[in-house]
Amino acid sequence: MRIVQNSNNIIRVLKSIWLKPGISRIEISKQIGLDKSTITVVVNRLKTLGFIEEISESLTPYIGGRKPIGLKISEDIGIILGLEIQTDYFIAILIGVNGEIIQRIKGKVREGRSFLDTFLDIYRAIFKKIEETGLPLLGIGIGTSGIIDTHEGVICDSNPLGIHVAENFSEEIKAFIHVPVFIENDANCGCWAELAFPENDRPQDFLFVLGEFRKARFFGDRTHLLAIGMGIVIKGQVHHGKEFSAGEYQSPQWLPENKTQFSMTDKELSEIKTDRDIVNRVKAELCRDVAYLVNILNLTQVSLAGGLADYVDELMPYLKEEVKRNWSYEKHNDLVIRVAPKGEDTVAYGAAIMLMEHLFLTYENPSENPWSQKVGIELFNSFSTLIKPGV
Repeated sequence: MRIVQNSNNIIRVLKSIWLKPGISRIEISKQIGLDKSTITVVVNRLKTLGFIEEISESLTPYIGGRKPIGLKISEDIGIILGLEIQTDYFIAILIGVNGEIIQRIKGKVREGRSFLDTFLDIYRAIFKKIEETGLPLLGIGIGTSGIIDTHEGVICDSNPLGIHVAENFSEEIKAFIHVPVFIENDANCGCWAELAFPENDRPQDFLFVLGEFRKARFFGDRTHLLAIGMGIVIKGQVHHGKEFSAGEYQSPQWLPENKTQFSMTDKELSEIKTDRDIVNRVKAELCRDVAYLVNILNLTQVSLAGGLADYVDELMPYLKEEVKRNWSYEKHNDLVIRVAPKGEDTVAYGAAIMLMEHLFLTYENPSENPWSQKVGIELFNSFSTLIKPGV
């Protein structure tokens, strides 16, 4: 069946329905500025392909005449796999195209494996779970530590993973996986999870702080140290920076002889689980640095995730105080500080949502598209070949 002439219209309509389940055709028309006849053609196309369905409830108030019909993303048409891969564990989330979690799996990671082999180990371990859903796998999103060129799918550098020569994961994986695969920094995946809200509720300018207790390879006893990663969202967009290193954290008080990110020695930081004084020093240093970023960038929210979320009750008042102390004017806007919405599953969930967000990318000029993978209408067409209408 022929695609509608302006393929961007398909993506814009689908995004409107994804963000606002129950939206009517007339509301979509008003929202994206397309005439009703075009909306009708696109909606019919999406229904035929199985992407959307009509529902009796509509967000548009009924004021007489023909009752508005609501639209939503169809359930049970396919699944997306979201993965968080760390040095010693993984979390896998299977979600529907509508964002609902279908299943969650957590497991250990084998030591001494390449990142590609680690991914394939995980995929084989959970493949039966994917098959048991009875739904086609549409794509995979992966969140992991390090500097990730998400446009090219390349792991540029990663201290936790021990990768210091760029690995083109997207090219390597094509021989094994035949659905779209996207890879992203783990803290940035946390940002995508935060953005997985209805349009009016999406935070626009915020900092995502991921604190994980990971195995430190430079300690013979495999001591777990606190590792911090940050994700930055400006005007509703994840900020990567030119070299994809935005959010990589190292305290301004850091000392060159330290292998960790703080001013404390490696030995001191290894005792964070048992030494209250170390906890207080880390809290003070981290909150001071976060407060500086909040004020410089005029952010409205800080989300905490990973093991760091366990300390939210003591971090929250300290961070708010640091933000006020670091501000030179009398009045300061209130800062929202909260635990990430999906808890331990935030990174994996955000990795899956990231793939959905890439479905909604549009480019008027194809030459402006920086992605080497399929995004936008190309990703839509990939999904279309796998979705079985009426299932």
